[in-house]
Amino acid sequence: MRLAITGTTGRVGRALADRLAACHEIVALPRTRLDLSAPGCERVLEDLDFDVLLNPAGLTSLEQCEEEPALAHRVNADAPGRLVMACQGRPVLHFSTDYVFDGVSPGLRHEDEAPSPLSVYGKTKAAGESGVLAAGGAVMRVSWVFGPEKPAFPDQIVAKALAGQDLAAVADKYSLPCFTPDLCEWVAAWLSAGCPGGVFHGCQSGEPVSWHGMALEIAKHLSTHDISVPEVKAVPMAEMTAFRAARPRHTAMATSRLDAMLGKKPREWQIALREHVDALLLSR
Repeated sequence: MRLAITGTTGRVGRALADRLAACHEIVALPRTRLDLSAPGCERVLEDLDFDVLLNPAGLTSLEQCEEEPALAHRVNADAPGRLVMACQGRPVLHFSTDYVFDGVSPGLRHEDEAPSPLSVYGKTKAAGESGVLAAGGAVMRVSWVFGPEKPAFPDQIVAKALAGQDLAAVADKYSLPCFTPDLCEWVAAWLSAGCPGGVFHGCQSGEPVSWHGMALEIAKHLSTHDISVPEVKAVPMAEMTAFRAARPRHTAMATSRLDAMLGKKPREWQIALREHVDALLLSR
């Protein structure tokens, strides 16, 4: 199939373009070619030959969304539905976020749970989901994405640990991370299944974890490589003055529909995280 993929300079877009190229022809649509903030951006699709659109592009900085709500609305809320309409019946998989939930109560958020976002980012992403679903597209929510394409939270912890720097991470916010190599396998399965509609949750399995818990797991794994790691300080989210936008506390997602499509649960987050850390150590 010919896959048109937006946001190919971002982490998810880059991963999809690189990894799905083994079995599919890729039509890369970086922001320089398809800018979701531009009026009429969907018209770019009119002259393209493709079978399926994958749309991970979006405005993902929570603080920027708070500061520029009109821009966030254009990119995250308005553009996705218009892209689906422009595809004229061709399948679309739009990528969203666990931040569409308020995260008030512990436990797993299910695919049919009504969104109740706290921030401009979450509200605009929820609106984008609604537009995509109404136009006949599918949605895959992802959370705490990490992988080899770009540095993320695990990379920062490993780099600081190897440098002997102090380590600290938020300990009272919980979710389930998503490893990009696994995410690409899930998308490949979605394509093979005939591009079913609806909402899917794309994240690793296991017990919900905090950033502090992930950092502890990294430290534990580094110790198996005879790397001494400083103690990881637990930080309450209330002390994160850089967090100007409201963050939900409990957004770990159930993957029931993804499980059914795959015929199994995704790998546990600890396994994926250790694989990523090993790759980081090999690259140094």
